[in-house]
Amino acid sequence: MVTIKQIAKESGVSKSTVSRYLNKGYVSEATAEKIEKIISKYNYSPNEFARNLKSQKSNFIGVISPRLTSPSIMAILNGIDEVARKNGFQMLISNTELEIKREIENIYSLVQNKVAGIILLATEITKEHIKVANSIDVPILFVGQSNEAVYSVDHDNYQAGVNLAQALLEYGHKEVLYIGVPENDLSVGINRKQGVVTAFLDKGITPQIVSSTFYPEDNYQLGLELLPQSKASLIICATDSMAMGVIKAANQLNIAIGTELSIAGFGGYSFGEYLYPPLTTVDFHHQFVGEKAAHLMTELLQGNEIDRQTIVDTTMILRNSVCAVKK
Repeated sequence: MVTIKQIAKESGVSKSTVSRYLNKGYVSEATAEKIEKIISKYNYSPNEFARNLKSQKSNFIGVISPRLTSPSIMAILNGIDEVARKNGFQMLISNTELEIKREIENIYSLVQNKVAGIILLATEITKEHIKVANSIDVPILFVGQSNEAVYSVDHDNYQAGVNLAQALLEYGHKEVLYIGVPENDLSVGINRKQGVVTAFLDKGITPQIVSSTFYPEDNYQLGLELLPQSKASLIICATDSMAMGVIKAANQLNIAIGTELSIAGFGGYSFGEYLYPPLTTVDFHHQFVGEKAAHLMTELLQGNEIDRQTIVDTTMILRNSVCAVKK
């Protein structure tokens, strides 16, 4: 593989001159022609990451993800990548496996590697997050959680919960089970759940609450334990992936979804349309969320001011996984 040293030697210039040329610094026209001739000869492509470490200007946007197995995360990443590339930026992704300590460490690591900005797909925004965001010299945007102290892109999870519950009330269910996630996740663990519960309580129905994880396999095991003894005719899961796990358990137990038992979720993941029966859900438009985040980050990198909190709308999708209660 050709190196800067080899290009310098064949061009008859110093390595620092080649480096200055590659970083768009000043070199004479004659020298530039010599260097470009050798670069073309070998079809040399400089290491962008290495160039950014030496340059004051970076074309990398650091993206911190809580996990890489979630359909919503992948859709958000696709949205970020699409818009970032159109604006001359590349993603540099780090994964935390839902560990807050690793999130904080990754923020500092990305800053040290001179990324232009950071988009953090957050499961929570702690005091430590806010402290770090206010101490670093690159813009940071949080996605999936919101706090007035930082820039964020989120949904109105409370209203999404209300909307789904109100739509499902039309089916006449009185025995309702809600499977949620731990409350350290403000958006999903608290706000989304409260929206669902409040709407049912307003109609005199008290949902049973069970806490689980985001992972389908955990909800599959939970379903195998709960379904044989549950009186619920309607189960609402905090995400579509969780619902998929419960549906698998119901199928194994020969419980017919959409006739004997109704199930709904949140997310609007693409696989929901292909489950049998197709899953009733709330579409959170995750691809658009990623695109919006990348647009907002571009604005920040151009020195423009943006709103502290940006809320993305959701859309109800009613499908055959929910049926009217039998009288």
